[in-house]
Amino acid sequence: MSGGRRFKGWVNPLAFLEVDKPWAERVTETVDPQTLLNYICSPGVSSKPDNFVSRYKEISVESPRLHIAPYEEHILTKLIWPLRHAKACYMAGNYLGTISLCGMVAEMVAMLIFEISEPLVNGKPITREHEIGLFGCEFEKLGQERRIAVLKTYNLIDDQLQESFGLIRTKRRRYLHIYSQEHDTLPEDAVEVFKAAVSIVVKIIGQDVRDGAIVLNPTLLKYLEKQGIVEQEIGDDPNSPA
Repeated sequence: MSGGRRFKGWVNPLAFLEVDKPWAERVTETVDPQTLLNYICSPGVSSKPDNFVSRYKEISVESPRLHIAPYEEHILTKLIWPLRHAKACYMAGNYLGTISLCGMVAEMVAMLIFEISEPLVNGKPITREHEIGLFGCEFEKLGQERRIAVLKTYNLIDDQLQESFGLIRTKRRRYLHIYSQEHDTLPEDAVEVFKAAVSIVVKIIGQDVRDGAIVLNPTLLKYLEKQGIVEQEIGDDPNSPA
């Protein structure tokens, strides 16, 4: 009630009553796994384990699937684990979280593509000064739309990859930057964005199979060699199966 007028509302909408003080001192129930799931799930979304499994299956429709990831810290922490968390968000009914994390992954992939491709300016590797002179700032500090335009101009991405980047950016902007955006199709959009995010990560990593072995993207493989993640043996073909 406010000023004598009534309205509907949530009481303590952010509180985990079984844990937060002073409520926790008055609650005798044990914080069991189901109680945790109840808090993690979005209001109105079933927290039953079977429903978690159902939502996992709903979002696990990406094609191609991501079958392998190099054990490199930045790739894992900025691409792979955020995608895993994006899937977990969907399982909990946090569809905005899925879209947000996929948007982050898309931005990280764009920066990674630029870094590993080592674009040239007048036949020489691009420098920070070149980036500022050409783009007005460093590539990493550009907006995502501008980053993708630069990558396409350098022919570092194809039309399909550009389309996937565009889909993620457009849907992310609608839901995370426009207050009037309705959520009627939010779950479906979250699945679509997740599929696009996985596709660009698969593209940058590469996972072709040749003679029973997985072949990484040669450009990424070269980058990993410089990072000391992949050791090049004498006589090895850099394009041979990893």
